[in-house]
Amino acid sequence: MWVEKVKIGDILGKEICITGYEIRSSRYGGGDEPAEYVQINFELSGERHFTNTSSMLLRKQLESIKDNLPILATIVQKDRWFSLS
Repeated sequence: MWVEKVKIGDILGKEICITGYEIRSSRYGGGDEPAEYVQINFELSGERHFTNTSSMLLRKQLESIKDNLPILATIVQKDRWFSLS
């Protein structure tokens, strides 16, 4: 059970333990592509949290490391993009 939703901006630059993620359908339009977002489940300071993002870069990075979860990572923002570091 994930205790608290956290805004992605509140965890930028903090090391988190990503324990899993889910790709979910969004009710907001995505143009020609189906609208989807990623729910990232993580632990920070011993507490379970989750955050949501529509970042395609984060989604692709999470898909590429799914077999290595859980993993320690930091979410950073470069210009308008979120990325794992």
